[in-house]
Amino acid sequence: MSETDTKPSRVLVADIGGTNARFALADIATLEVVSVRTLAGADYPNLADAMKAYLKDIAEPVSHAGIAVAAPLDADEVQFTNSSWSFVQSKLAAEVGLEAVHVFNDFEALSLSLPHLTPDELHQIGGGAPVANAPKAVLGPGTGLGVAGLVWSGAEWVALPGEGGHMTLGAEDERELALIERLRKGRSRLSAERALSGSGLSDLHLAVAASHGHNLEALAPADVEKQALSGKDEVAAEALDIFVTWLGRFAGDVALVLGAHGGVYLGGGIAPKMLDRLTQGDLREAFERKGRMTAFVEPIPIYVIIAEFPALTGAAAGLRSALTAQVSEKS
Repeated sequence: MSETDTKPSRVLVADIGGTNARFALADIATLEVVSVRTLAGADYPNLADAMKAYLKDIAEPVSHAGIAVAAPLDADEVQFTNSSWSFVQSKLAAEVGLEAVHVFNDFEALSLSLPHLTPDELHQIGGGAPVANAPKAVLGPGTGLGVAGLVWSGAEWVALPGEGGHMTLGAEDERELALIERLRKGRSRLSAERALSGSGLSDLHLAVAASHGHNLEALAPADVEKQALSGKDEVAAEALDIFVTWLGRFAGDVALVLGAHGGVYLGGGIAPKMLDRLTQGDLREAFERKGRMTAFVEPIPIYVIIAEFPALTGAAAGLRSALTAQVSEKS
């Protein structure tokens, strides 16, 4: 089947992060995702080999793929931000044996999923109802810190991918400035991603400990969170408090940039796993503390995305739009 004739009914979709590669099949009409499988990126030398490893166990023929990757897509050769993997977009389909592969930034794909998420796949934290067809923002800490927007063109939703996670991280007081200086040590600047990510939470824990004169061993992000929520580790609790505050502040900044009255959506690998902690109030308070712009952001709802595979749905939606456009051009 050629993409110039009609759209395929079943496609390969993938969400490729800095640690894991998640693959599935998607129905191009309904966007239903099935046969989900997660592969460890470290087990494969490159993306093409991981794709072929998944496809060899798929009985039905697949000709097209929509791939969401944690990397900027401003050149034909793509280098992952938090992985050693790289690939050439124009050669990937041939390497895997597919007719065509459409590549999306991972948060571009996540943004494209937003119109298709159901109410039970979202958990709202404050604010009011989203304004219909107003811009939406999606962001989230994981291996890195992804950011994207979604705007209504008058006919369809259009994703605005970017690299907002690499904006410079700022401080609001001397205590925060001291922590930022500790986190920045050895670097020329400190991006938001260096603090608002999995490794960032671990580094923040060490920085908080050092500020109290403690020299601790590094903990995995999940262990920092676990110890913080146990109530038995004051350093971990302080680190998590700062992480949540900075995440709320950063989300509010993104809302200001995009005028995101359609809502701010938190995805990525960390936010859904700490849902209870994010609802305690300090995230929302930091989000709204915008001085003269407080009234602007107060009505904006924050949603935590609790859908199981939203980026896969978004990759399917993006691929469907791309194929529809190609069919229209040929008709």
